[in-house]
Amino acid sequence: MKRMTAAILCLLLCVFCAFSAFAGSAQTVCTTASELLDYVIVSKDFTTPLRIVPAVLTQNGNERSVYLVAMLGMKNVNGQVNSARGGGTTPYAALVKDVLFQTVPPGAALVFAGHSLGGMTAQLLRCDRELQARYEILNVLCGGSPLTEEPDTPEGTLHRLTDVWDLIPYIRSTSVCAFVQQIKTAHRENGHYFLNPDDAHNLSYVRNDVWGEYDAFGEKGGSATLRFSPDAAKTYGDAAA
Repeated sequence: MKRMTAAILCLLLCVFCAFSAFAGSAQTVCTTASELLDYVIVSKDFTTPLRIVPAVLTQNGNERSVYLVAMLGMKNVNGQVNSARGGGTTPYAALVKDVLFQTVPPGAALVFAGHSLGGMTAQLLRCDRELQARYEILNVLCGGSPLTEEPDTPEGTLHRLTDVWDLIPYIRSTSVCAFVQQIKTAHRENGHYFLNPDDAHNLSYVRNDVWGEYDAFGEKGGSATLRFSPDAAKTYGDAAA
């Protein structure tokens, strides 16, 4: 009993320290999907694909503590070629699960935000039974990510943003029906990247003039905002290999 009490107190102290550090440093407030994806994509200046930071979610006038899981679209993770096939067994998904289990306490609420392959991997993780049993998955925001197959019951909401000139969200369309499904399940806006799919994929999703009507969850006209300290973020993984 004493050991269990000590373990609980230690866990509470870790959570308190994390959110105290978050509260005491410079704050970033993301009110739109483009602002949140700007935080995700700007980390392309580094070689780490994953960032996790404690945050405060405000939605419909209510506040709660969450952990933001920011995921870049990296082809190589820890020396292994990554893909969004194979469910939670991909190198990227395995990295995220391992880090979450080691650093985020059970029962915490998770908010995923990913660009390209990062968003695809986040979609797979929302279906992971082990993550669902350990955490509360609230939302997955994807910028420029194809819709992935979801073999199990997903948890949380999913919002995919796709620029009409970005071709990446449609690369997994193996049939006309699949292509139509990719369109029907996405929020689509025109960043006016005429015949320039690369810029549409890499530049559109950080533009408030294109995605400013979408909240931090990716819901058009929604009220979700996220507040966090970038200095409190921890980075994981190696995409340089």
